[in-house]
Amino acid sequence: MTSPALEQLRAALRGQLITPADPEYDTVRRVFNAMIDRRPALIVRCLGTADVLAALAYAREAGLPVAVRGGGHSIAGHGTCDGGLLVDLSLMRAVHVDPARRTVRAQAGATLGDVDRESQVHGLAVPSGQVSETGIAGLTLSGGMGMLQRKYGLTCDNLLSVDMVTVNGELVTASAEQNTELFWAVRGGGGNFGVVTSFEYRAHLVGPMMLAGIVAYPVEEAAAVLEFLHDEIAATPDELSTDVVFLRVPRLEFFPEEHQGRPVVAFFLRYAGDVEEGWEVVRRFREFGEPLIDAIAPMPLVHVQAMLDPANPRDHQQYWTSEFLPRFGPAERETVARIGADLPSPETVLQVIPFDAEPTRIPADATAFAHREESWLIHIVGQWADPADNDRCRSWVREAGADLRAFGTGAAYLNLLSEDDADMRVSAFWNDTRLRRLAKVKAQYDPDNLLRFNHNIPPSPAREER
Repeated sequence: MTSPALEQLRAALRGQLITPADPEYDTVRRVFNAMIDRRPALIVRCLGTADVLAALAYAREAGLPVAVRGGGHSIAGHGTCDGGLLVDLSLMRAVHVDPARRTVRAQAGATLGDVDRESQVHGLAVPSGQVSETGIAGLTLSGGMGMLQRKYGLTCDNLLSVDMVTVNGELVTASAEQNTELFWAVRGGGGNFGVVTSFEYRAHLVGPMMLAGIVAYPVEEAAAVLEFLHDEIAATPDELSTDVVFLRVPRLEFFPEEHQGRPVVAFFLRYAGDVEEGWEVVRRFREFGEPLIDAIAPMPLVHVQAMLDPANPRDHQQYWTSEFLPRFGPAERETVARIGADLPSPETVLQVIPFDAEPTRIPADATAFAHREESWLIHIVGQWADPADNDRCRSWVREAGADLRAFGTGAAYLNLLSEDDADMRVSAFWNDTRLRRLAKVKAQYDPDNLLRFNHNIPPSPAREER
C-alpha cells in the first residue's frame, strides 16, 4: 500500500526507499547480530544529507519513531526497529584525508576498515575499534575503545567535529567552537541527539607497518598469564597495547595446524611505534612461559585492525556483556580464568583489556564518556551459529556477567552490551549529574524522543532549564 506522502518521499530521495513489499527488504533489514530480527515500517537508504532531511521530515509528519544505522554492528540491535522508519546510512561511506592538517572526515556509514584504508595511504591512523566491519558512527558516539587507545585515547577523544541533522530538520555543526554542549554530549552520549552525517577526526602518524600478533598458551595456564599481565602492564610504554584473550585458535593458515581449534589463552599485542624498537618491548611477553604459538610479526596496520575479524563472524547469534573491574587481584583473576576455561561455544571469546594510560588522562567532565578510572574491562563475546543454542548460551553469558559484577560497580562499556543488559546499565555508566546534563541536551535537540532506539536518555521534562 502506498500514499501520496510516501510517493513524495520516494521522489525526494536520491537514495532508495524500501518497504516490506519490496523483494530486497529482508536482505536490507538484516544486521550483524543474527539474534536481532526486526521489521521497520520503512527503510530509507540515504546517499547524502538531503536524503536524511527528507526521511526525518516524513517521520515527523507520520509520527514514526526513527532508528539510525551506520555499520549495523550494534549488538543491542540499535541499528533497526519494529514499526518505525530506519534511516540507513550504510551507503554513505566516503572518507577524506587531509594529510597536511592530519585530519580525517568520514561519512556516517563508513566502517573502521574504510577509515583505515584511506588514512593509511598517508601513513595516518584514527584510533578506532577492534573489528574492521564495525561502523565508525556508533563506535564514536558511544566512546570508541580499540587497538590504539593506550597511546592515543578513545575514538571520541580524537573527534574534532560532527555534522548533524536534527529531528526538526536543522543542519548543525558541533565542535570545540560551535554548539559546545552538543559536542560534549556526542562524545559518549550515543545517538540520542540527532542523525550525525559526518565525523571529523584528529589522525596520528602510525604505520604503515606495526609489530603485532598473539602469544598463546594452553588455557590451563590462564591464571599465570593473567597474573603476568597484571604485574607487567603498568611498566609497559603507552605504544604497547596488551590484552589477554580466551578463544579457540582460528583455522587460519598462519596458525600451526595442530593447534587450530584448540582452546587457548593468549596475549594479543600491538606496538604503535618503531617496529625495531618494538621487538625489545614485546620480548618479555614472548619469553614468558612456554607458548604454544608465537605469532608476533611486522604487518600492515590495516591487517592488525582486522586481526580479530575471523573471531567475530557475521550472521551468528550474538549475546555480549562487559564489566569494568576497579581491581584485578587474585579473586578477580581466578574468576576470569574459570569463566575463560568454560566458554559455551567454539566461537565465544573472552577478552581482558587493561583500561589505563591515555584514556584515563582525559578529565572526567571533558566528554560525556563517563569512565576515566584506571580499571580492567572484561568483555564476553558470546556467539554461536545455531539458534537452538540461544537459551543455553545466553544463560551462560548472564551467569558469567553476574559473577563479574560481584567485583565491579555496575559500570560497563555500553557498546559491548546486548539489549536487555544495556537497558539496566545506562544509569550505572552515567551518574545522576551527568544524566541530567545529557537530558537537557536531549530536550533541546530531540524533545519528543523520536530517536529512542539507542542507549536512551529521556529528554529532561524541565524544559525551562534549557
